Amino acid sequence: MIIGFVAGFITGFILSMPPLGPTFFAIIDRGLKKQVANGVAIGAGAGFMDMIYIFIAYGGLAALISILPFAVEEFLASNEENLKMLLALAGGIVVILYGIKIMKTKNTKIENPPSLKDQKFKQKYDKVEKVFKRTEMSLEKILHTKDPDKKHSDLTGSFMVGVVMCLSSITLPASWFAVVGYLKSYGIINSNFLTGTLLGIGVLVGTTAWFYIMTKFISKHSDKIKPGVLNKLNVSTGIFLILLGVGILIKLSTMYFG
Repeated sequence: MIIGFVAGFITGFILSMPPLGPTFFAIIDRGLKKQVANGVAIGAGAGFMDMIYIFIAYGGLAALISILPFAVEEFLASNEENLKMLLALAGGIVVILYGIKIMKTKNTKIENPPSLKDQKFKQKYDKVEKVFKRTEMSLEKILHTKDPDKKHSDLTGSFMVGVVMCLSSITLPASWFAVVGYLKSYGIINSNFLTGTLLGIGVLVGTTAWFYIMTKFISKHSDKIKPGVLNKLNVSTGIFLILLGVGILIKLSTMYFG
């Protein structure tokens, strides 16, 4: 049965590599800010959702629902589509808000900026900085994350960001169902639920391991990137996430209201 964990680790590690999706860009942002722990927490949140989808593929959700009161089971069954839509909607909104948060982040570590010596420019600079701080605090309340400049960041909030960003993907559950079916068809894993449990845990560990390596690498080399380039990366990443979130909402409206 240990093969289930090994297969899960390798699968989670490899499938996390492609630079696609909001989770990838959120982790790049954390790496550039040298917030390795927060980047890993986001990756762990994404890996946790992958593990849940594998449990569902093995029938774990059905086993869980069976022990719930009948009224709750009936409610879940009758509102399954609505719940899926609400979760994906929440994920899309979080992706947009996170994109705005990243886009408004400015790297102010500029060596010897001559313009700051000018008093008028400094006043304008301070005014913009105050507006940015207020915007940052507002987004923190929504995303449950702390100021990125603080040493003790909210790891739980980062974990939840990873979870919710995964919920925004409408196709992710089907993708993991296909992966599980593929592994079964080639005899790599069997249909035993214990094997499925180890497979899910392996995926969680493998996904987290890849994002740790990626965040650590970006953090280590972030000092080589000039502040101006970092600001441009923040803006580009933020715009991408906003467009991705809008795309998710459009896809949802087409699926459920089109």
